[in-house]
Amino acid sequence: MKSEYTCIFNKNNKTKREKILFKHYIKKEKITDFFGFYFEDDFDIKEILNYKYNYLKFEDCIFYKKADFSNFIFNGKIEFLNCKFLDEILFFDSTVNANLVMNNNYFEEKIINNKIFKNTDINCQSFELIGNTNLPRLDGISFSKETKFILRDCHYTQNYNYIGKVNYTIAEIQAEKIHDDKNIGYYTYYERKYNTIDRTDFGNYGEYLISKILNYIARELMGYGEHLSKFFLYTISIISIFAFLYMLIGVTTTSGEIIKFDIKSENSIFEVLKMYIEFWYFSVITFSTVGFGDMTINGIIGKLLVCFEVFIGITIQGTWAALIIKRIFR
Repeated sequence: MKSEYTCIFNKNNKTKREKILFKHYIKKEKITDFFGFYFEDDFDIKEILNYKYNYLKFEDCIFYKKADFSNFIFNGKIEFLNCKFLDEILFFDSTVNANLVMNNNYFEEKIINNKIFKNTDINCQSFELIGNTNLPRLDGISFSKETKFILRDCHYTQNYNYIGKVNYTIAEIQAEKIHDDKNIGYYTYYERKYNTIDRTDFGNYGEYLISKILNYIARELMGYGEHLSKFFLYTISIISIFAFLYMLIGVTTTSGEIIKFDIKSENSIFEVLKMYIEFWYFSVITFSTVGFGDMTINGIIGKLLVCFEVFIGITIQGTWAALIIKRIFR
C-alpha cells in the first residue's frame, strides 16, 4: 500500500477532498485489511466493498458515524478487533457464510438496547464474541444448526442486566442445540446472574426478600449449580465451622468421657488439632446423617446445632445428587 494512501486512511479530521479519496483508494487497492482506519462519514459496506475478498479484517478502527453492514452476504471470514463504534452499527438482513469474530470492541452505550443483528442469518461454523464493552442486544439473530456461538467476558452494569440476560440466554440455547457442553454451564451462570429479581413481581416484601436471599445463595454458594468446585468448598467450610462450634460445646463418648475444648487449659497445638479432628469427624457424620452413635452432643444448644446441620446436610446432599444427574444427562 502506498504511503500517501496510508496517511489518509489513518488520519482524523479529513478534508472533503480527502474523504472522497479515502473511498476511492479503498476500492482501487481492493483493501481487505483495515488496520487503524478512521471512518468519519457513514460507512456502508455495499458502497465500499464492490470487489471479491476471502478475508476481511477491521482492527483498531474507529467508526465515528453509522457503520452499516446490512443487506450484505459475507462469503469470506470477517474480523472486528479492538474497534470503536461511536454511533449505530447494523447487520440487518445480512447473511454470514464464513466465520465471524468480534473481539474486544467498544460500542457506544446509547446503542446498547439496539438489536444490531435483526434478521441476520449466521450460517458459518463459528461466531465469536469475546471481551466486548456495551455489547448490544442479539435477539433477532438466526443461527444454523451447526454454528458454534461463543460469548465470553461481555459484562453489563446493573442498569443493563436485562440485556445480559437476553444475550446469554441466546448463547445458552445455541449451545444446547449443538451440544456444546463445555460452554453451557458458563452461559447458564451468567443468564441467571443477570436475571434481575424485580420487587414488582412479588405480592409482598417478604416473598421478595426470600427470593433475593435464595438467589444470592444459589449464585455465591454453587454458581447456580454450574460451579461444583465452589459448592464443594462451601460444603467443607460448613462442616468445619460446625466442628469448631461443637468443640466449644463438647460431646460425650459411649464410654462416658466428655470431650470439650477448655480455653484455660494449657494444651499444645498438636493436642488442639487432634481434638479438632475428633469434632470434625463428628460434624461429618452429623452432616451426612450417618450418625454412628459413638458420640452425642451436650446441652440444648448443641442439640439445636445438630438439628440445624442435619437440615443443611440433607438439603445439600439432595442438591448434589440433582447437579450430578444434570451433568450426566447433559
